[in-house]
Amino acid sequence: MEVINPTPYVMDRGVIFDRKGNETLVVMIKGTFSFSQGQSQLAEEQLPINWEDQYAGDPTTSGIYLPTDMLPTRPSTGITLKGHAIAPQPNTRRMEVGIRVGNLQQLAVVMGDRIGYGAIDSPATFDRIALCWENAFGGCDTSHDNAKHHEALPSNPVGKGFMARNSKLSANDIELPNIEHPSRLLRNAGERPAAVGFAPVAPVWEQRRQYAGTYDENWETQRAPLLPDDFDDRFLQCAPPELTAQGYLEGTEECVLLGMSEEGRLAFPLAADRAPTIGVRMGTTGTRSKPKLEAIHFDTDERTYTVLWKSMINVQGKVEQIKNIEARIL
Repeated sequence: MEVINPTPYVMDRGVIFDRKGNETLVVMIKGTFSFSQGQSQLAEEQLPINWEDQYAGDPTTSGIYLPTDMLPTRPSTGITLKGHAIAPQPNTRRMEVGIRVGNLQQLAVVMGDRIGYGAIDSPATFDRIALCWENAFGGCDTSHDNAKHHEALPSNPVGKGFMARNSKLSANDIELPNIEHPSRLLRNAGERPAAVGFAPVAPVWEQRRQYAGTYDENWETQRAPLLPDDFDDRFLQCAPPELTAQGYLEGTEECVLLGMSEEGRLAFPLAADRAPTIGVRMGTTGTRSKPKLEAIHFDTDERTYTVLWKSMINVQGKVEQIKNIEARIL
């Protein structure tokens, strides 16, 4: 199988079974772009395909900072981000950050470190704070001697500030979150406001797990190892709900990053409108596919973003007959 890629992007492929058990060719094309005030352009260094979720540490206690590219096609475009809140001036204790891509928008309030609810209105000063799930509201509370009273926030089990209903933690000593939703600020111990974040969502967290389907005895005897009948493709989407589009973006949308750079506010258009067409030749026949723009991942520290286009092509029984896969910008 020959891969022909004269485009400036990175391309790779894999073969999976779809939910019906058909052999399916997954073709991924990834473009890396740099951005600055008012403009973005193709980056000199093109980042490789990422084959698995990259966690900040132990997957049970940390979040994803870079999502996998190797999944079936997601049902819409998702936006994720890795970066920091950058204080606009010395002695900053609180600031607003946000991202807008086209009509998608997520805002958050970032505050310095706070220990205990007595300090809830007295955050420490800061220069930079990582915009990761570990700094958002959430967490896991195993302070009670009886494990049946252990709890975690289903939407963010790796964050700060969460207390179980029968917690043995002291409200005066608990570490409070640095990142909160502007309209749902934490005020009292035991509250459970929704976590807000920009980073990829792990597959076992509530936002995705609710779409995973039913893995019961019937699935084991009738469907395994295929996906269950009630599997929902929204499980594949790793972007936070507020940064998940209803359909696929065009790649020319206007972007605004607030509070994530020394400039304070950066605005620029996406430059991802030159999506390649994929051609697959099997024996004497061939097929073409226009891939979907399913993911945009920003790294505000590096001032880059990657876009991921993907196509799935049914090649049932013909994998060995594939002569070449070719990407062309027409």
